[in-house]
Amino acid sequence: MKTSIKTKNFFFAVIGLITLLFMSCSGDGKTSADDDQFDDGDNPITVAKPVLNSINTSGWIMMFEDNFDNFEPTKWTKNNSTKSRAARPGIGINQWFWKPENVSYRNGNLILKSEKVANDVLHCGGVFSNDLFEFKYGYIEAKIDIAETMFGTHTALWLQGDNMGNVDGTGNDGAEIDVFESAWVDNFTKSVVHIDGYGASHKANTRKYDTPGIHSGYHIYGLLWNENMLEVYYDGEFKTRYQGIWVPQVEEFLWLSTGASFGGTANFTSRSIGDFTEAKVDYIRVWRMD
Repeated sequence: MKTSIKTKNFFFAVIGLITLLFMSCSGDGKTSADDDQFDDGDNPITVAKPVLNSINTSGWIMMFEDNFDNFEPTKWTKNNSTKSRAARPGIGINQWFWKPENVSYRNGNLILKSEKVANDVLHCGGVFSNDLFEFKYGYIEAKIDIAETMFGTHTALWLQGDNMGNVDGTGNDGAEIDVFESAWVDNFTKSVVHIDGYGASHKANTRKYDTPGIHSGYHIYGLLWNENMLEVYYDGEFKTRYQGIWVPQVEEFLWLSTGASFGGTANFTSRSIGDFTEAKVDYIRVWRMD
């Protein structure tokens, strides 16, 4: 008799435990509090896709991204010039330097500040990924609100190879690839590929292209790079293409910067010391094109 009672008690205890577990897990259609910490249903992970109007990017894999919430030293180095960059006497800038303090972060943007610090001196901001992130072939995209060009500064997205100074008549061993440099006051910009260093053997290929609205708000700048070509895009639209000797076949690293303008139109001399302009970069991404 005692055994029968114990068996019944055990049976009802098991039934009760199963009922309790069922109610706690599914009675109100919700998971337990412990499970909620693993539940991404309210915040699904989205994979950013390139802004390209004429290319199927469904198989591409992102290999680098920065949304610029804060400085990440594993991705970037802040540039610090040890001597003046090339003077721009035509617009009143005889010395200009990249300074780490001209790089900051605000509202999810990388801020690159260009400031007049003396009558003929400009300080600018730049970050680069040398020895931190380098790659060969891919699609680069950056969303940028450029600095004011009439101030005497330009904004640039560019790449560089460690051995671009080797002279062999090609950019196979590396190049400076300027996706854009906003040095002009009209609605156009230019891309440039530099090869064989910056001395007597230097060669450059410059391409002008239209950029509607470039001086107002954010725009998306892109570069598609494979073994056969470099293609430049603006707001998802194809703009120009490089082939042959201009296409690097080695890893390159990224640059984002402002600098003294070479466009020839500015009112820098009339600005007060302490005046400044800023470029804002919302994001930069690089995809592998599998």
